[in-house]
Amino acid sequence: MEQGIARDELLRKAMRAFSLNGVKNLSQRKIMQEYGLSAAEFQAQFSNKEDFLRQALNLYLEEQRKVQLTLLAKSHHPISELLNVIKHHAAELLKITPAFFIQIEYLYPQVWQLYQRHIQMHTYHLFYELLNKGVQQRLFRQDLNLEVVTKVLLEQINVLLNRALFPPQRFNLAEVFRGIFLYYLKGISTEQGNKELENFFSDFALS
Repeated sequence: MEQGIARDELLRKAMRAFSLNGVKNLSQRKIMQEYGLSAAEFQAQFSNKEDFLRQALNLYLEEQRKVQLTLLAKSHHPISELLNVIKHHAAELLKITPAFFIQIEYLYPQVWQLYQRHIQMHTYHLFYELLNKGVQQRLFRQDLNLEVVTKVLLEQINVLLNRALFPPQRFNLAEVFRGIFLYYLKGISTEQGNKELENFFSDFALS
């Protein structure tokens, strides 16, 4: 297997499979069989099956960061920037079976720590900076506790993705998204911020 692009394509393909099926039945032998790798090719690239999974998730997270930067470049004000990032983050998580996160937490602790660092460092700070930018532009209230509000937004994404609370066969997730984020953000927004929120949600779709 060639270095670089070939390895990245392999890891992308593997991550798509993990997202659909979880990783509980993952074994090093199955990885080699599924992706046509010899033992020597595998060992040249990966320490073990957990390292393979870690590299796949790390590439996925790096590429998600790049997509988020693209979304920010297309937005025109902090509220649309924030909501577009939240929307993208939620839409991507909806593509991943909940079993994936449960399994890596208990079976692959180093991989779980990688994901948790991403949420705690990158996602938290991105949300925090966008909220702070909105405060500075007087779209959000001046008296916000940004640390608390940022943590609440992160938890609201978990609420949105809770399939026991909002079974997809009963609830339209776009409406759940609206019900969670429109009304919460209106509560922390100024009059101008509320106008921007209404504009954003006027043609909203979760896709």
